[in-house]
Amino acid sequence: MGRAGAKPVPPPLHGSPGIAPGLPSLTPCPSLAREGGAYAMADLHFELVTPEKRLRSEEVHMVVVPGTEGDFGVLAGHAPFMSVVRTGELTVYSAPNIVSARIHVEGGFAEVTAKGLTVLAEHAEVLG
Repeated sequence: MGRAGAKPVPPPLHGSPGIAPGLPSLTPCPSLAREGGAYAMADLHFELVTPEKRLRSEEVHMVVVPGTEGDFGVLAGHAPFMSVVRTGELTVYSAPNIVSARIHVEGGFAEVTAKGLTVLAEHAEVLG
């Protein structure tokens, strides 16, 4: 039943699911927007630029980038981050599980800031 003299664990606060007893309740991420009674992720601003032109400048749900250390996904509210881009397929999601574009990229850099994701690619070509 418990050790003698052990303090009881307090119940979860503010209706939290009790994942970490004794800690304050979990609150939604600031990048979440309340819509129609359900939480929806805020859009991510995405830009893809090559030496020739800006290929894309749009609001998207998520982008998966082929980085030299492995592929990485970026959603709205991602921590600031920089990576070298390797040759591979960049995938753009307009909503969860909905791919709106697949783009072959060759080299470059990716930068995530509070404003969004910018990919500076040496070469990029939209697939199919």
